[in-house]
Amino acid sequence: MHHYLTVRLVSLVPILFGVSLLVFGMQQLIPGDIVDIVSSDQAFGDRNAAARQREALHLDRPVVERYALWVAGLVRGDLGTSFVSGKPVLDEILRRLPVNLELAALAILLALVVGIPVGTLAAVQRDTWADTGIRLGAVLGYSIPNFWVATLTVLAGSLLWPGMPILEYVPFGEDPAQNLAQVAIPSAVLSLTVLPLIVRMTRASVLENLRLDYVRTARAKGLPERGVVYRHVLANSLIAVVNVTGVQVGVLIGGLVLTEEIFILPGVGRLLLESIQKRDFPVITGTTLFLATAFVLVNLVVDLLHGVLDPRVRR
Repeated sequence: MHHYLTVRLVSLVPILFGVSLLVFGMQQLIPGDIVDIVSSDQAFGDRNAAARQREALHLDRPVVERYALWVAGLVRGDLGTSFVSGKPVLDEILRRLPVNLELAALAILLALVVGIPVGTLAAVQRDTWADTGIRLGAVLGYSIPNFWVATLTVLAGSLLWPGMPILEYVPFGEDPAQNLAQVAIPSAVLSLTVLPLIVRMTRASVLENLRLDYVRTARAKGLPERGVVYRHVLANSLIAVVNVTGVQVGVLIGGLVLTEEIFILPGVGRLLLESIQKRDFPVITGTTLFLATAFVLVNLVVDLLHGVLDPRVRR
């Protein structure tokens, strides 16, 4: 396990290096520099002020040196300072991150509670009407855009239930009951992004395990079918479900920007959208890098958990 952990941690270095190069390179592809773009909306005054601004942002130095200074700041936890608010980008992200974590946790929990039993039922009832209906529902759920469901939810709520507790966010620390009431509907909508994948993966994994020799042996010993499925088959099938769920956790933490905007949730995705609208480039690059790093780290945790659950991976 130590060797497996070392290999995964070492492989993380070139991935993060590539992510940083990609984020920094996209910023360099913008025509002109940041000062030219920002000065079109916010005048810096005279040319001397613009020159001082370029010097403060290290824009007067070669690209390689600018990248090295940027990475050095990242190592210290410095993602830059917002042009709009004047606050550190990392503080802005951490202030909004609890919204994403709460939504992701509730959405994943709901998807697992519903998806695993439904996927198991589809596998046990293979090629029946129940299985066909579940597979059709999973395909439809995977195909329908999440932002479309969110829009219809808000529209239906405004017409049928004017007092529906959405479109306003209260932190959990201020009023836990009100917070949960407000994030319940957005979390349910977000869970529809993950639910079809969990259903399909659970069904496929259970079907695969039902064909293995240990299931035939358990049945030959006289174990009831329910015990074979839920005590043996489902336990071994959850390894694949863990992998799919972990990847989706990274996606949800990154935020579905349009869903956050529709429900007016102050998450990281909405912060990124607002910074794009305001041309706040330090926030754009810092948030993009933060979300990409979070996605990579979540996948690392999933790989390590996979190694714990499946000894074959460690070997």
